[in-house]
Amino acid sequence: MTQTARGWGVTPSTGIPTIAFGNQKGGTGKTTATINSAAALATRGHDVLAIDLDPQADMTKGLGLGPGDDSDPSSPKNDLPNALVTDDANLLDVLVDNPRTHDTALAEIVIEADEYDHLNFDLIPSHKDMGLARDWMDDAKARLSLKLALEEMIADGYEYEYILIDCPPDLSVLTDAAFIAAQNVFLAAQTQATSRDALDDLWDQLESIEDSQQIEIAIVGLLANMYREDGQSRKFLSAFDESFASMAPIFKLPMRVAIQRAWDNGRDIFEWEDPNDQQVERDLFDEVASTMERAFDKAQVEA
Repeated sequence: MTQTARGWGVTPSTGIPTIAFGNQKGGTGKTTATINSAAALATRGHDVLAIDLDPQADMTKGLGLGPGDDSDPSSPKNDLPNALVTDDANLLDVLVDNPRTHDTALAEIVIEADEYDHLNFDLIPSHKDMGLARDWMDDAKARLSLKLALEEMIADGYEYEYILIDCPPDLSVLTDAAFIAAQNVFLAAQTQATSRDALDDLWDQLESIEDSQQIEIAIVGLLANMYREDGQSRKFLSAFDESFASMAPIFKLPMRVAIQRAWDNGRDIFEWEDPNDQQVERDLFDEVASTMERAFDKAQVEA
């Protein structure tokens, strides 16, 4: 694992700083970190592409492009299309050799930010078909499919400054594909012992990918989600600090409701106008974005 000071990143094959947000344990804030880090980078003037690689499609849903909210007729989600059920080509068609749409390119399925007022960045949504990925992506070549698709898209002239990937909450072939394509991983974890165990397993997986693919992978940050000033949280961060402090900064996100309200309304924290104060969350993710800028500025200089 790359051990450069404070998590400075690796420039992948596309030349575009790319970060995969991962943890094999669900409910850790991984998708929250992906959405709001992408939004923070976008509000700082960067062209950003976010990819929802999770069959559960939480990022797509969290941006309002999944099912509407039947329980709330006034929800903004009800006015947006459901990208998860389209009959058009989708992300799985790009990643597998599908006879139906084997020539599908990643660029064909991008939802551009200027298509919707509430999007701050371009999005490649998940799809209901993504649940088949584990069965259809069953060889070593499949793990390279996202990397190759991104290389093709960038070669065709798509000029993004950052690419962020939301991974599934497991160590499946999709997660491997994200790590290989990105070569940079941002961890998200609740400050609990079970999350620490999951991070240890993820660490082993990253080292295995580095060995098999002969690449470097950097840890570029940790979101300590639902952080509380208690003994359990402090114990978790102390253990994390012993293993990762030389590689990655830690960002503490306390238990707050503004992010959940934004999610419920299909918005990121920068787009959602909450009657309550959400500046704490905005400041935190602005700091995440600033750290990423510094990390990859350094990577470009050293490349």
